[in-house]
Amino acid sequence: MDRALETGLRDGIRYERRVFHALFATHDQKEGMTAFLEKRTPRFTGR
Repeated sequence: MDRALETGLRDGIRYERRVFHALFATHDQKEGMTAFLEKRTPRFTGR
């Protein structure tokens, strides 16, 4: 995210979008969303 702050607005938003999409496909993201919906503490594994 720091990189996004060091560029112009357009390039920063583009960079954040790429990073968001990459992280959204992770196992931990799915665990976090599932835990939220089930109202429990997430069990992250770093994947």
